[in-house]
Order: sequence, then C-alpha cells, then structure tokens
Amino acid sequence: MIQEQSLAELTLRSVLLAIFLTLILAMSNAFLALKLGILTSASIPAAILSMGILRFFKNPSILENNAVQTAASAGEAVAGGIVYTIPALIIIEYWHQFDYWTNFFIALVGGVLGVLFSIPLRRVLVHDTSLKFPEGRAIAEVLKTSHQNTRLRPIVYGGAIGAIIELAQAGFKLLASSWSHWVIVKKTLIGVGVGFSATMIGAGFLVGRDMAISIMLGALLAWGFAVPSLSLLHPEILLHHTADNALALLANSHLRYIGIGGMLFAGLWTFMQLAKPLAKNVYNSFQGFSNKHRAEHISRVEHDMPMPLILFGTLLAAIALFLFFQLIFPLNTLGLGGIYAPTILTISVLYVLIFGFLFSVITAYFSGMVGVTASPGSAVVIAGILFAAWLLLSAIHLLSSHTLSSEQLKAAEAITIIIGSIVTGIAAIANDNSQDLKVGHLVGATPWKQQLMLLLGVVVSALIIPPIMQLLFDVYGIAGIMPRPGMDMSHSLPAPTAAMLAAITEAMFRETLPWSMMFSGAAVILSLIALNHTFKIQRFFRLSILGFAIGMYLPLSSSFPLFLGGMLACLMEHRLKGLNLDAHKTNQRRQIGTLIACGLVAGSALMDVFVAVPFSLMHSADALSLVGQAWEPYSVLLSVVVIVALGVWTLRYITHMIKA
Repeated sequence: MIQEQSLAELTLRSVLLAIFLTLILAMSNAFLALKLGILTSASIPAAILSMGILRFFKNPSILENNAVQTAASAGEAVAGGIVYTIPALIIIEYWHQFDYWTNFFIALVGGVLGVLFSIPLRRVLVHDTSLKFPEGRAIAEVLKTSHQNTRLRPIVYGGAIGAIIELAQAGFKLLASSWSHWVIVKKTLIGVGVGFSATMIGAGFLVGRDMAISIMLGALLAWGFAVPSLSLLHPEILLHHTADNALALLANSHLRYIGIGGMLFAGLWTFMQLAKPLAKNVYNSFQGFSNKHRAEHISRVEHDMPMPLILFGTLLAAIALFLFFQLIFPLNTLGLGGIYAPTILTISVLYVLIFGFLFSVITAYFSGMVGVTASPGSAVVIAGILFAAWLLLSAIHLLSSHTLSSEQLKAAEAITIIIGSIVTGIAAIANDNSQDLKVGHLVGATPWKQQLMLLLGVVVSALIIPPIMQLLFDVYGIAGIMPRPGMDMSHSLPAPTAAMLAAITEAMFRETLPWSMMFSGAAVILSLIALNHTFKIQRFFRLSILGFAIGMYLPLSSSFPLFLGGMLACLMEHRLKGLNLDAHKTNQRRQIGTLIACGLVAGSALMDVFVAVPFSLMHSADALSLVGQAWEPYSVLLSVVVIVALGVWTLRYITHMIKA
C-alpha cells in the first residue's frame, strides 16, 4: 500500500476526466436501471478507461485513477437512488413529467447526505477484517495490475459493437429488439419470447453465470408456468381479448405482483440471514475503533473530512430539506396544512436524517460482507418506506376522521415516495461508497480527497440524470404509463424497482394489493429456499433467490439475453481454467471479457439515450426508421444472426487475448 509517497491525486486532468466519465456512466446506468432494475458496476470500467486515457499524459499515478473511479462510482449510486424510486411518481400518475429542479434536488441531497454519513463509518469499515469487500478488492487489484499495462481496445470494440447494434435496433429498425409469440390453446395462454439486446447480453456477462441462470429460472417459472395457470383461473380475460392483450392484462394485474412478492420475501430473507453477523460486526468494530484509534496520530491515509464540516453539511441539508418539503408536499390537500405543517415537516426531516443514517450503516456493512450487487439493501429501504407510510397514515387518522378522497390518497402516496427516494439515495451511496473507500485504503489514497471526489460524482450525476429520465420517458414511456396517446406500450421501460415501490405504496394507502399474488411469490421463494437446502443445489451453482425473484418480474425479452451473457461468462471461465494460469494472469485475462461486456452495456445504453433526442423532438420512436412493417420477420432473423455472430466473435476474441 502506498503510504506517504508524493503522488499526484487530485489534479485538473483527473477532475475533468472524472466529470466526463461520470456523465457517460451515469447516463448509461440511468437507462439500465429503468430497463432492467439492476445496475452494472461503474468502478472497473471507469478505472480502466482512466488508466488508458491518462497514460497519454506525463506521469499518471494510481491515485489519480482511483480518484476518477471514485467519482464515477458515486454517479452510478446516484443513478440507482433516484431512478429506482422517483419514476414511481409517474407510475401512480401524481407527476406527468420529471421536473428538472425537483429531481435535481432530490438526487443531490440524498447523494450528499449519503457521502457525509459514510465518512464516520470509513475507518470502522476498512479496518474490520471480517468484512471481505469483494468488489473493492477486485477494483484495487485492477488498479494495481493494470497500472502499467492498460488495454483500451476491448472496451472500445465492445462499445462500438453495442452502439451499432442498438442503432440498428432502436433507430433504424433493421434489427428486432425482441420477438414473442403467444397463442390461446384449449383455454390456456401459452407462448415464448426472446430478446436480442446487446445491453442485456453485456449485463448478463457482468453478473455472471449463477445470477444469469437464477434470473432465467425465475423467468421460465413466471412465463412458462404462472401465465398459463393464471389464464386458466381467469378465462374471462381470454374470452374478450386477443392473446397479446390478454398477456398484457394478466402480467399487469397478477404476474407483476407475484414478482414483487418474490422480491420482497427474497430481500427480507437475505436481510434476516445477515442481521446477526451485521449486529456483531457493528458492535465489535466500534469497540475496536474506540480503543485503538482514540489517541492515534492521524496520517495522510487516515485523514477524513473534519467532523465539524460533516455536521455543518448535515445541518445545511436539514434546513434545505425543510424548505423543500414545505414547497413540494401537498399538505393542504391532505388537511395537514396550517398549524400542523411545521410539525409534519420537522418529523419528515428527522425521519430522513435518522433512518438515512441507520440505513447507511446497514447497507455499508452489507456491502462489505457480501458485495454491492448481493446486498439486500432494497429490502431495508422498502421496510423504511412502509414505516414512513404507516407514520403518515397514523397522522392523517389522528388529525382527520373523514375518509380520504382519491386525490388525497395520491397526495399521501407522493409524500411517502419523495421521502423514500431521498432515504434510498442515502442508502445507495453508502452501499456503493463503502467499496470505494476500501479501494482507497488498499491503494493508499487520501480519504478526504476521495470524499471530495464522491461529492463531485454526486453533483455531476444529479445534474444529468433528471433530463435523461425525462427524455427516456418521452420516447418510451415507463411501466406502461405513456406520455402521449397512440404510443406502443411494448416499448415501455419496465422500471421494475420503481413499479414495485409504487405498488407497495398504493397498497398501504388504498388497501388494494392482491395479497394472494404477493403470497404466491413469497411461497415460490420459500419453496426454493427449502429445495436449495434439501438438495444442496449450491453444489452445481450458487442459486440467487434475489436473482430468481427478479426473473419472475422481468419480461423474457430481458431475461433471455441476460442468460446468454451469463453463458458467455461461463464459457470464458471454462477456457481460463484449462490454461492453468496463476492467479495474477487469470485476473488479467478475465478483465478482457469484463471490458468487452462493459463496452456493450455502455455503448448500447448511450446510443439509446442519443437516439432518444430526435425521437423526442419528432414525438415518434420511429423517427429514424428505414423500413416498414413488412420488414419485421426479416428483422427477427437478422437479429438472430447478429447475436450469434456477436457471441462467436466475443469468445474468439477473448480466447485469442487469453492465449496472447
């Protein structure tokens, strides 16, 4: 570890590069969060891109590269915090567009508080030997091993291929994005669907074989078993609708809630599994911190932002939140204005601060224990949102005895979602930043400089993500909510996490949730846990119950290419094992596939954002189309050829680079 060497860390070039990469990766992750409901790590591609670009300058340092990836990683977390939650206001139809300054403030204050709350935890976390920090150690290894041998070519190739495929699919319509065929056979709805998305293939490669198989198994259960079963239970839907329309109705009214129930139960189960070690680690770490570091001389590598600055920043955020809530909360609609308003607003601010800090502790520890991707932070946040809804309901019933109107119910749901979005932003930042601060500890970075870069990433992402969300909503729609009549609902972005949040919030206030479907989803996950325990499925692969639950929610057009990407990753690992390389060379070779996959994700996602500009201006997703409806069968066949060619090229290129 670098200790007191005089290495460049915060330089003008690193700051400018951090801003550029944060913009690019925040845009691509915003699209991915709406499309898939999961994010890909921005840290490794940002670190490698930074090393590849900075090597053209004089004397680049590993600490500069670490500073760049830190900012970009914060941007990814902000994307998760706001894109996972705020679209719920569109879904419940409280908002009809994403107001820029409102969304900017929500993203900014949640991100800044997340960074501030992470700072006091840094020393406790990085010195806790029981925390493995899987992503953090991987990123540090990338920074160390690739510092002198940076390869940009794989990520450039992947980005170009992903962008070209996406342009041909979303822009020119020469290639199909997906294909499905559903029919009614003997009063039963059956069918098949596939997707050809380069974004999803790249994401599947990054999440790996086990997660990809878990997601695909969940999708097969939902669409291959649950849909036919639901169609038998609701024959009236088949009588009055075509197969495609019946599928959409069943998916929206029943199937999505099975997936939501599965995701909730899977998250809560994972939380319960980790609760005991979490409590033990927090207690032991704070005990060790207070004894070991009370009188310690603070060196450069242990120098955080000063506590008075953290407290002052938190106070400013609290005041800003109070004023913001006063401006945006529809308290008068709920009958909670006037003399009640200051109390309600103060409680809301305290809720954000107290639960935000509590969730930052929990998610930061979960991230250190099992990694960012596997952390069940969503279950923690949902629990917090349910508690916020309960508090608001209690206040309404205490201060108002009459039944709430539809407008009042929507106002109450909106308040809960806004509070939940800020708390989610705090938790998402803490979940991600714990890995970045561990990376800094391993490579000898200066903590306060890293924390400045985290704040920079938050600000840049908060500036760019709101207009990207509005642009994507204008062109594609979100979760079946379309901004204009006559739009193709099949192009709508699923936004699974926001849709789940909207459904749960509506259920709390309207008591309309189909509990039977929710319990069915939970029962599926419980059965899966029992099967896993009885038959030791982990002998063959590590089945992810969270991945299985996500698969039950996602459409086949997303699950199938994710599965393909996971299989490509599996084949690459098989070829790596056959070469009998040492660990250092294996990690270097593995990075090649990771870079191609990151390129596919970033290139295709960015192209979707870029083509959305002319689509929005011309109010049509067919603005760049070169073909008509008659081309559709050929577009499907051509997509199959292109995806097979992509898989073959990827494997051959990786194999060639592995043997080089």
